[in-house]
Amino acid sequence: MTTFYFVRHGETMVNQAQCFNGGGTNTALTEDGKAAAERLGTLLAEQSFDALLTSPLTRAVETMDAIVAQLNQSPPPTMIVDNLKEMALGDWEGQPGASLTQHPQYENYFHHPELFDAKQIHAESYQAVLKRGMTVIKTVQKTYPDGDVLIVAHGIILLFVINTMLGIPFAKIRAQKMVANASLSVLKSNGTHTEEIIWNKMG
Repeated sequence: MTTFYFVRHGETMVNQAQCFNGGGTNTALTEDGKAAAERLGTLLAEQSFDALLTSPLTRAVETMDAIVAQLNQSPPPTMIVDNLKEMALGDWEGQPGASLTQHPQYENYFHHPELFDAKQIHAESYQAVLKRGMTVIKTVQKTYPDGDVLIVAHGIILLFVINTMLGIPFAKIRAQKMVANASLSVLKSNGTHTEEIIWNKMG
């Protein structure tokens, strides 16, 4: 089975301000975000990895770099994977969540992914995010069937990928708790069976 080490990037100023932080928002980590990522690296210091994959967005790359700097094993080169980018949120990028509560798609975005009409805000659909995310997972499983793989990505894409791997129905995924910034969740999977080993652990 492939062992997936899923990490959500550390905190950014956009997270701190409780604004939408999608694939079109490219901000760096806060000092607290960097420190949390370094602590996660210390937690993983003795772990060896067969592959390191990160979203190309700055907050994910900085998180990966902070983790790698703490590893005692000599890691492989980090691979930048476009399909790990966060869900593109179009008109909502960088906007305060509190300012959009009356939008017709607000309720669907947070509670009904199967009804969310991304076109209304020039965003990416949940279905598209999940499709590209699972493409990464299937490629990793094929390439590293018995490997240990570290993946640094984002809240929404990780929410949908992890819960799909665990067998949660698409319409129910938004009801699941999102993993925290700079947290580690570990799953073992062979494509047909998935085991949760660690969930949402902080460094």
